[in-house]
Amino acid sequence: MNTYTSYSLIMRDIAKSIDRVGRDPIVSRDTEYYMANIGKVSSIDEFVNDYRLFSYAMKAHGLEDMTYAKAFMVKVLEGGVTDPDSFANRLSDKRYVEFAKTFDFKRNGAEATTYNRAQADVPKNFIYQTELTTGQANYAYVEEETSYFLENIGNVKSVDDLLGDARLLRYALTASNIYLGDYATEQDPTGKDHVRAMLEGGVADPQSPANKLGDKRFANFVSVFNFVEYGADSTSRLAVQMGTPQSFIQESELVLFKGVSDTQRAEVAYFTANIGKVATAGQLISDKRLLTFALAAYGLDARTEPPERVLQMLTGGVSDPQSPANQLSDKRYAAFVSAFNFAEHGAAATSRDEATQLTPKRYLEQQADPESAYFRANISTVKSVGDLLRNERLITYAMKAYGLDAKAENRVLVRDMLLGGVTDPNSPANQSSDKRWAAFVSAFDFAQHGADATSRAAVTEATPRLYVENLDPETAYFRANIGKVTTVDKLLADTRLLTYATAAYGLDASTQGKDTIRKMLVGGVDSPTSPANLLDDKSYARFVAAFDFKTHGVNTTSQAAVLEATPTRYDTMRDLGLVKLPAAYVKAETDYYKANVGKLESIDDLMADKRLLNYALVSYGFDPADQSPAKIRQMLEGGVKEEDSPAKKSGDSRWVAFVSAFNFVEHGEETTTFSLALKPTIDKFMRQTLEENAGNTNEGVRLALYFERKAPKISNFYEVLADPALAKVARTVLSLPDSFANADLDRQVKLFESRLDIQDFSEPDKLAKFLTRFTSMWEIGNPSAPTAASLAASLIAPSPAGYGVSADTLFAIQNLRR
Repeated sequence: MNTYTSYSLIMRDIAKSIDRVGRDPIVSRDTEYYMANIGKVSSIDEFVNDYRLFSYAMKAHGLEDMTYAKAFMVKVLEGGVTDPDSFANRLSDKRYVEFAKTFDFKRNGAEATTYNRAQADVPKNFIYQTELTTGQANYAYVEEETSYFLENIGNVKSVDDLLGDARLLRYALTASNIYLGDYATEQDPTGKDHVRAMLEGGVADPQSPANKLGDKRFANFVSVFNFVEYGADSTSRLAVQMGTPQSFIQESELVLFKGVSDTQRAEVAYFTANIGKVATAGQLISDKRLLTFALAAYGLDARTEPPERVLQMLTGGVSDPQSPANQLSDKRYAAFVSAFNFAEHGAAATSRDEATQLTPKRYLEQQADPESAYFRANISTVKSVGDLLRNERLITYAMKAYGLDAKAENRVLVRDMLLGGVTDPNSPANQSSDKRWAAFVSAFDFAQHGADATSRAAVTEATPRLYVENLDPETAYFRANIGKVTTVDKLLADTRLLTYATAAYGLDASTQGKDTIRKMLVGGVDSPTSPANLLDDKSYARFVAAFDFKTHGVNTTSQAAVLEATPTRYDTMRDLGLVKLPAAYVKAETDYYKANVGKLESIDDLMADKRLLNYALVSYGFDPADQSPAKIRQMLEGGVKEEDSPAKKSGDSRWVAFVSAFNFVEHGEETTTFSLALKPTIDKFMRQTLEENAGNTNEGVRLALYFERKAPKISNFYEVLADPALAKVARTVLSLPDSFANADLDRQVKLFESRLDIQDFSEPDKLAKFLTRFTSMWEIGNPSAPTAASLAASLIAPSPAGYGVSADTLFAIQNLRR
């Protein structure tokens, strides 16, 4: 059979050809041994001393003739490939680099033969990211100023109050990229009169001082601190409480790690950051992520609501009783349109509290099982203890909000607690050492308020807030256990509680030391000379004021400052990225990731598991809240092979690293499980064996198969000339004698470039034509005979000297004693 026919038969179905190789008894036996044992290898010594494994790997990489040179290969493996000056990188034969990459003991240690990026790199990166935040130069300053802002901004009820606190004013202005000194004049040396004029003018009037400025920073500042419209309630708005710290942190250029924010928090962050940019109903509908959020907040599903219907509802408003939204018996649309009332408020609709504050709140309630939505819709029907106990969903929700488990508690006990109220110091709730009962009964105080108990803010507002906060496992643990703490020593003894409590006030228990914390707590804050009060950093003073054992003794942890204010502060600081994640949390997320990442078989699988996806994003330095699902999918589907892939074109190396770890485009279902040492090596071994078998009968076929495998990666003709087998193919196609190989290198390259196009080698159709010519030319010069020569073997697997390492050097290395 001639060269062309033999080559064509193999290439017609290369998969079947390789499969036939794999069924060979010897090949099958060697492969089974390799698969069963390579993952057990944890060191270079173990690897090179197992001849069957080592020889299999060497052959797979075209280095079979070097299997004897163990000392030389040990040197290759010990140097790795990370260092450009490593032994492998200095060798002219790049097969050694590929071998060291596959079995990278230098970088991956004992995991070298099982290494997978998604399995190994992502958890390491995640842990690194958790430790990154607090090491930044201005982190302490930002944390301290933010803590002060959160602690005091609620006390600001007027323009005078804000201007009267220089520290709060500076923080608020900085968040809008405004610096007071820039507005100082001889008549107004502090610049505060200018700020007052802006604040007192508001933003409702297009001719207000802030709106008349070409620079819109002041208009943005005044729209947040809008005392003209909201009066004393201005600083209780989400735009102030969360928006201002977020902007301040952004201006500080801190890179903050916010943990694996769950999908709900990520969506809230995106909504809060972008809703203010929406000025019309059309713009809201055009941003699918914002629209989905807004509709979901009011119990509507963007997937089933046509955009035309949503636009009709929004355009109609709610002022007219005959508007489309008001005509519906289902009042969810009316609530949605009322929040986003473009018909009445125009571009200002998305700056109103109904959009900026109420909508995120409703969204969290809708998403929290959605038990919060059910609770809010039905709790007003409860008029007695009996009503509450008869509704399983409501009692379960209510108790969970206060850290109690309805399923674990005897209903008779629950009834007695509720009937006893909290007014009497001897009531069951007050007598219980578990202070969660007192908090729960205080909210649902039928004993004192009767049928009106469930219409109070403690039920309608505080209970849903506490329920949502308790979705965080650390908050749930804190609420469930803090009531058991009656002394400083007991607080110090529970590391998880202590870490949570200190973090809420900007402190890191892991770096402060328990002796220091004990000294601060014991000293209290009643004296100006107490240890906490003497510190310039008031974080400790705030922490000790909340956990004031000196004043309240055993009742300290039943105070509102502990039970309510501390979780709320923790929740806020965590969402801002100013809380170092607890070790237990990091471990839990990492354990979940490791247990489940290997189950992913597609981009869809990864996108569907938000917990895994968020973990992966964070590990590469992304905040999940900032990345839309569409963008993430675009990056993943583009892969990293092509230079114009979205990841590479982004100019952000983080995307390249992320997509490389989850490269489903290239590796398919095995992306999160494959190891270079396993399947790719076996595939290479099979291909090498196929080529060798072909060469046993026709060396031209082997040369053609070898060229076909190598061609797509050839970028210039110097690479062709550096490989004797590739050069042999090229000379054959051009009818050049073997003696041409002795000509000047640049002359050879020039001739090749004039007669061949290097780009053709990366195009399958053109490469096929090239190899058809080669096999035909080879057959003319080497007519097929019953017995083949061995020239191809010597060309494809040449002696070591042909690759820049002399035989004498190899002999010396082989005799090295380690």
